[in-house]
Amino acid sequence: MSLVPSYRPPVTDLPEPESEPEPGRVSPHIDEAAAFTDRWVRRTGLIQSFSAQRRFRRARCVDLAAWVAPQATCPRLQRTAAWIVWFHVLDDRCRHPRGEEYAFGFGALPDFLPTDGGPTPPARTALQRALADVWRMTAPAMSPAWRERFAARFRELADRRPRDALAAGSALDLVEYACGYELPPSARELASFRAVSGAASAVLSRDGTEPEAEEFRDALRDALHGFTADAARAGLPPAALSAVSAYAHALTLWADGRLAWALHGGPAGAAAPEPGGHRPLLLADDVTGVPVDLLRPRRPAPPPVPSTSGGAGTALHRGRE
Repeated sequence: MSLVPSYRPPVTDLPEPESEPEPGRVSPHIDEAAAFTDRWVRRTGLIQSFSAQRRFRRARCVDLAAWVAPQATCPRLQRTAAWIVWFHVLDDRCRHPRGEEYAFGFGALPDFLPTDGGPTPPARTALQRALADVWRMTAPAMSPAWRERFAARFRELADRRPRDALAAGSALDLVEYACGYELPPSARELASFRAVSGAASAVLSRDGTEPEAEEFRDALRDALHGFTADAARAGLPPAALSAVSAYAHALTLWADGRLAWALHGGPAGAAAPEPGGHRPLLLADDVTGVPVDLLRPRRPAPPPVPSTSGGAGTALHRGRE
């Protein structure tokens, strides 16, 4: 992320890979997830122009989700993809601040993650609206402890905006959602799990094009091996051991998918890289090339344009899909 990894999907179509991906490497639900996410970004207002919509499709954020969560069910892949899109947009705002984040509700983001399933404040921005919506779709499937942990990362974000730390930590939580297994508290208390968290953060916050990325992935594999062995020695019940095994496998797939995405698509795009190799996703540029401030309260939808053919105007003009 980064929750997303620190690199970004390219803003141009991906080049043809030299070879076909390994069977099972990419989710078979990628088309359904792409259709879902395409509707979701328009419904929530994250994408607000035709050119941004085309750019969003070319960026193919859903491909990233399909690589990192290849064994997720279709609904869970859809929601994981929505989270990845949301974090990419947020990351753009963190990397390119305009001094207006807090004035337009940046600090209020944790209010849109009610851990008890209660109501949220009225959304004033597209970021808030999308966050509340994806939380509403994912939180009911997870335990109160998971919801508290995930929401705590946003409270940390509102205080200090630790971009890469937030992204890596959120990815660790989303792995549990994607695979359908939550780690029990007894497993999280093991010292070896802290080693897994550190190794995973190193992998997920690295640019996948750097040579040492493979070394970080190997370190994560070693940490996961130690974690599963430690859990077995600790005498955890069978259900807990199953959760540990499923989580370890899912986190391995996430790390492998993150690196495979970089190898098959890379961060190459139309935009020139900034210092450090970052290439902005630029999802919010409108047709004139002027950035659309996603943290600005959205304008009310204009009234429908009278139709000369007897209709009531286009659905898009009426503010609906």
